Amino acid sequence: MYEGKLVRLRAFEQSDVERNAQFVNDYETVRTMINAFLLPSSIDDERQWLSQQSSYTRGEYQFAVETLDGLLIGRCGLTRIDWKNRIGDIGVMIGDGEWRGRGCGTEAVRLLCKFSFEEMNLNKLRLGVFDFNTAGIRCYERCGFTREGCLRQEVFREGAYHDVYQYGLLASEYSAL
Repeated sequence: MYEGKLVRLRAFEQSDVERNAQFVNDYETVRTMINAFLLPSSIDDERQWLSQQSSYTRGEYQFAVETLDGLLIGRCGLTRIDWKNRIGDIGVMIGDGEWRGRGCGTEAVRLLCKFSFEEMNLNKLRLGVFDFNTAGIRCYERCGFTREGCLRQEVFREGAYHDVYQYGLLASEYSAL
């Protein structure tokens, strides 16, 4: 539905279950995701998560990220929408390690911004990123996001406490890009 030069964002299909389970069970993929615990996910867990993803879900919009030749490589989404203030949180995961570092995450974020600002009429997008996720930080800054703050020692990961940087992008900033 939303297509760039490298990837497209589309709805999830039941056939995506096994590939998604591979992504969320790969430590290198999930170590930079802001979750409370890094726990293994079964095929049934992923099937249940996938069954909850629908274009009719209110307040959350999740997309499969696939290459232009149809290979599922990750997912991204818009969550926790505050309709009164027109703010939403975003996240992106490139689960296939072979496709990281090729600009696919950056393009997925840009497409998600396009959807959020041009279709959903949001005024601001927010996200949080670990201080050690340098690739994620570069991606978000390339897409125009500005660091707005730091939640100090917010998350315990890999035996230490880490800061979470808060980023934001306004609709007016997006339009100027």
